[in-house]
Amino acid sequence: MDWRTKSWIEEDVEFVPKRNVNNKGSRYFRHITGFLISQKMNRKKVGYESLWGECLFYYILEMDPLIVRYYEQPVEVPIRELNDACDLSEWMHVPDVLAFRHGYKPFLFQIKGGNQSEQKDYSYINSFCHEYAKSRGWNYSMAFPKTLEEAIQFNIRLLKKYDNLRFGSDRWIPEIRNKMKYIHETSILELARGFSAQADFRSILPCIYHLIFKGELQTNVRSRITEKSIIRAGSCSEQFLDLFHIEGDAYDITNASTR
Repeated sequence: MDWRTKSWIEEDVEFVPKRNVNNKGSRYFRHITGFLISQKMNRKKVGYESLWGECLFYYILEMDPLIVRYYEQPVEVPIRELNDACDLSEWMHVPDVLAFRHGYKPFLFQIKGGNQSEQKDYSYINSFCHEYAKSRGWNYSMAFPKTLEEAIQFNIRLLKKYDNLRFGSDRWIPEIRNKMKYIHETSILELARGFSAQADFRSILPCIYHLIFKGELQTNVRSRITEKSIIRAGSCSEQFLDLFHIEGDAYDITNASTR
């Protein structure tokens, strides 16, 4: 499926959040819940219940140029179990996010905290989520953003600051793109200093970070990004995707030419 050609009218209706952001526990932990502005979804409120869990994961989705669309709290999955009276009961579980990545099957994710033992605690619910995702031609996986290396988390937070540029500062973007056509690799600082005859190199740095965020330049995300970091043309998206265990046959082989 070429997700980039869809209108998303039906999906925007079907996958509206099935529950509101739950701010329970915020009296004890500051800044747990909130909303972020999503350029992918073209709206100001994408709710999250964990600042460095769901929110961090959404930052990665925003950075991945192949992610076309994603929906938080998108579906209800029926969970059936025996209650204390040994009667069969049913309740609805809401996974965290459904992501559409160009050339791939849709991903349904459950985002959990820093303790991967939660995967065992979630095994019963996961079995129903797996079956639900399979019935819709999706893949289901658990993601643990809080377990990412500190350098990776630092880089995600750093780059997210440059998702938008100040008015007028984007004038350097076309020239940076043009320079990188002829440079195999260079450091962020060297590239910025290449504009010294035209502007203060410090005014170029935000543009370079912006292009990394947008998936036009890549660097090693496992090392802290500094002005000495080496960059080249391309996207960091595959590096970020490799950080999570994507279960099943995630790649849509019917669209191999679109990858």
